[in-house]
This record gives sequence, structure tokens and C-alpha cells, in this order.
Amino acid sequence: MDFWNLDTLKEALENAKFYNFPENWSANGMVIWHDNFEDGNMVLIRTEGQTKGMLVANHEDIIERASALMAHKPFELFKYNKPIIELVGSNGDALIKMSRYIRRHFQGKVIGVTGSSGKSTTTQMITDVLSSKCPVDSNCTNRFNTTWGIAWNMTRFGIDSKYWVIETSLGGGMSKNSAITKPNYAVVLNVAPVHITGTMTLQCIAEEKSKIFHAMAPGGTAVIYKEMQFFDVVKSAADFKNLKVITFGESEDADIRIVTDGDNKFIINGNTYILNSEPTGKHLLLDMAAALAVAGAENYEIEDALNVLRKFKSLEGRGEVSDINLEDGRHITLVDESYNANPLSMAAAITAFGEKYKDNNKILVLGDMAECGEEAERYHKELSISVDKISPHKIYLCGKDIKVLYEEIKDKYNAEYFTSLNELKSEFCEKLQDGDCVLVKASHSGNLHTLVSDLKKLL
Repeated sequence: MDFWNLDTLKEALENAKFYNFPENWSANGMVIWHDNFEDGNMVLIRTEGQTKGMLVANHEDIIERASALMAHKPFELFKYNKPIIELVGSNGDALIKMSRYIRRHFQGKVIGVTGSSGKSTTTQMITDVLSSKCPVDSNCTNRFNTTWGIAWNMTRFGIDSKYWVIETSLGGGMSKNSAITKPNYAVVLNVAPVHITGTMTLQCIAEEKSKIFHAMAPGGTAVIYKEMQFFDVVKSAADFKNLKVITFGESEDADIRIVTDGDNKFIINGNTYILNSEPTGKHLLLDMAAALAVAGAENYEIEDALNVLRKFKSLEGRGEVSDINLEDGRHITLVDESYNANPLSMAAAITAFGEKYKDNNKILVLGDMAECGEEAERYHKELSISVDKISPHKIYLCGKDIKVLYEEIKDKYNAEYFTSLNELKSEFCEKLQDGDCVLVKASHSGNLHTLVSDLKKLL
């Protein structure tokens, strides 16, 4: 049964006005963007003076299928003869009010996941493990992790689910995001120099990430990466809120310890569990350890959780592997890490790629790491350390900031630098050899994901 009906909407949006609502009306949540619309959704419409919501132009088909239309000034919408909600205040206010309202009525548990890298993968892993036993909702499908994205995702979550798993970024403010989601569990994966502005430091990022604990009740659980930079800052914030702390990492004193000594293992409460003996990136093992921490705390059998994690497939833009057939019968393996990049995730992806494909021709296609702050040049130059570990067959570099890496490695490797993505694309496929393994990694703003899209069209 849908949570949203006229009564719940009137309680959530106490000052709104409602028109044309039929008897027994209901809706399965709200959307603010046309790409995410599902039949039965209410649609938040952006009208004059508003910044959140969908524009009516070119989306008449969605308007016709919507269960209701919500807007600050809805007068032009009455012609559609749909249920109308006239909002008071901003569209953003309505989003927050609805998300807070459904959270107050949700009786299950919320797991919040944050960090500079690995958020989406860990969110998906936790979702996969928990949903193997019971109903779970998450923002895995619609990966909007800022305040507004979290809010409208929550309006569509099942009120009868046992868990909500919510990826949370700094966007909109971590304290605000915590107040909306009120996590029972908060997973903090790492901190890295990303989204740095002005005088912000890594410690500032750690402090901001720690604000995921802001609205947690005493006795909740914080899951924290033991070797993360400024671990003490995050741990102190959890202790201040009287949270139970579970640590994961490689340290002997981590509550969930990963070990790679031929087999990939997890040591938990003195017991050893073997995942596999295949090359598996350390960053993925750490993400799995975080998922196991939540599963274990919820009394899931670790072996059952491992059976789920063994089947995990990396996500599009975050390590997804594709087999591509090119012209003339050439075959390549594509590793898509093009969604985003920072110094931590870039080093992890390169290292994991080198380990998994150590016996193959390894091709690196790397772009800029955006928003690294004043030390961007150093961070890009230091990528040479990771490159040296894997000795790639060929390197393609594209972007303004990544040029310093080219200057660092051009005398050691077969490297090419491009200022234009189009120039790179025009030569790339022709130079690939049969059996090449290709890693594409960059911040989304560098648009290397379009190279991946072009290659996938050949599937």
C-alpha cells in the first residue's frame, strides 16, 4: 500500500492547498527530474522563482502519467485536470518536509554511507547483503546523494521495508543530511582531497564527514575505516554521540580485518573467513568489510553475507568490466572507473587494475582529478607512484591538470598527452591491440565517460 495519500500529505505539508483529489487517491513518492519518473509518482514542478523541480516543457507525457502535480505557483497546471498541490514556501522546503515526515513514520533502520570514495559501491554491497533476507530500499538506482536527492529518494522508499540504505555526500551539508535521514548506522569509509575549496584541509573534510553522526541517537553504530586519515577526529565525534564503534581495515586491532596472503580473508572476532583467491582490489575488500560490519551487527551469518558479496559486480563508472569487440576482430577488456576520481580512488583503481591484469597489456586512460584544491599539482604528479607499480604498456592522458603527470612519466613509459578529448578519441581505437586491458579513470567533469560510452556502443 502506498504511504502517500491525501491525509499524509496534509500532515507533511501543513500549509499547502489541495485541488482535484479523488477519493482513495494515493501515490508512490515524488520526483523532481524527468529521467527518474515512474508511474504513480507525484511530480514537483519548477515554476517562476523556484530552483528545484521539473520543467513542464517537453514533458507532457510525464505530466499525463503523474499521480499529482506539486508547485509553488500551480495556476498554469490546472489545464491538465490532475490533482494539484499548491505549495507555500520553496519547492526545496516541501522536499525536506516530506522526507522528514516519512522518516518519522519509518519503523525500520537507516544505514547512512559516506566517504570520499567507495560510497556507491559500499551502499550497493550493503543493500545486496541485507536484501538477500528482507525488503530493503536504497538510493542505489537513483544515485543522488546531496540533500535534495536524498530527500526525494526517501519519499519513494517503502514504509514497510526493514532497512533504508542511503549514500550521503557533503552536498547540502552533512548535518542537514543527517537530520533528514537520522541513521541508526553510519559508515565512514575514508577522507581524500576532493571538493576542496579555499583554506579547507583534509582535517576539515574529516570533521564534515563526521557530522553524519549529528542526528544519531545514543547507542547507534558508527562503522569507521581504521587506517583513514584523521581517524581520531571521526572516532572522537562518534564517541561524543555515545555510539558503538566498529572498525575495519588492515590493522591487527581492527574489528573486521582484511588479509591478502594468497587468499583474500576477513578476520572477525577471531574467526577467519575466506572470500576468494582471485585478484581483488584492496578498496573493494575494504568496502566489503564495511558491509560485513553492518551485516554482522544485524546478526546476519557472515558466510551468507560472503556468498552474496562473491557475486558482486562492480558498478557502471565504478569498476564495471566489459568485453569489447572492435573492428578487425580485435578484442579488449574495458574497466570503467570514469564516474569520478580523487587521489585516493585513483591510486586504488590503478593498483587494483595492475594486480588483476598483471599478465596482460595494460592501457591507462587518465584524466584530471577535479577540486583537489591548492595542492592539485602535487596530487597529480604523485600518481606516478601508482603508475610505476604496474608498468603499463601504454598511457593516454587528457586534461589540464594531468599534464604534470605526463611530464613526470614521459621518459619512462609509452605515454601520450592530449589537451582535447576529441583528439584522444580520434586516435584511440585504432591504436588498441587484440587482448589489451584498458582502465579509464577521471573526474566526471573531464568527460572521459563519453569515451567509455563510445566503446560500449560496440558491444
